[in-house]
Amino acid sequence: MSGKHGTHKDPTIAFRARSYEREQIDQRVYISGQKKRDYIVHSCIYNHVVVVGTKDTVKRIRRQMKEMYSVLNDVSDSFAKQENVLTKDGLEQMAESYQAFLDAMIWMLEGARYLWEGVDEDGER
Repeated sequence: MSGKHGTHKDPTIAFRARSYEREQIDQRVYISGQKKRDYIVHSCIYNHVVVVGTKDTVKRIRRQMKEMYSVLNDVSDSFAKQENVLTKDGLEQMAESYQAFLDAMIWMLEGARYLWEGVDEDGER
């Protein structure tokens, strides 16, 4: 199958955009001087994370995010140091996938860190 025409090793990522959003993307691609594929991949990987929500939504998820950040950071550090947090077979199967996932989650939570830093249990600063 890998030698046939029209087949690709990597899966396709696609999405729909409104006409104005598409125009914005096209203009940014043009100005960047990059290929569209490279621009979109770079933007998805290195974009700025913004956490938006109502006060009630933020209160409900703040404690969970703080705990997730701590746990994911510890597990990611263990993977990076290649410590045996799992069996050898389990670690080999999961390391690449989970390392990328954990790094992405920690990156996202870093962007939301302001939600729990300097906040007590009642959500007050």
